[in-house]
Amino acid sequence: MSSSRQTRNRQLILEVLEQSERPLSAQEIFLKLRNANHTVGLATVYRVLEALRNEGKLQAVHLGDQQTYYQLLPSNGHSRHHLICTECRRVVPLSGCPVGDLEEQIASRYQFVIEYHVLDFYGICAECRGGSRPNPNC
Repeated sequence: MSSSRQTRNRQLILEVLEQSERPLSAQEIFLKLRNANHTVGLATVYRVLEALRNEGKLQAVHLGDQQTYYQLLPSNGHSRHHLICTECRRVVPLSGCPVGDLEEQIASRYQFVIEYHVLDFYGICAECRGGSRPNPNC
């Protein structure tokens, strides 16, 4: 694969992730690209996602369904944190990092350089608890 094609595919995948309000699976990214008439193979999507993750540009999110979902990391490079509904798989990003101080305390106490941490809370959202049908847009 030529370098310009790799760069083009990478840019297309980044654009899909930038436009999404929620983490996406490789298959979802592939389908969005195909629906927009871009010819990027599923294997290429996986390769680009893995490269972006290794570069620290993406965060993997697990929603409890055996798939990995991806989202761009904020410009500060810190992981995002989420509330994840186990019923409808709705993902609610938390603003800021609720454990930043704890991370610093642990690093200091144990003389440990923490590269990153993951904090996701799994439960049932208000819509699913209320007995109403889960929101199909989640």
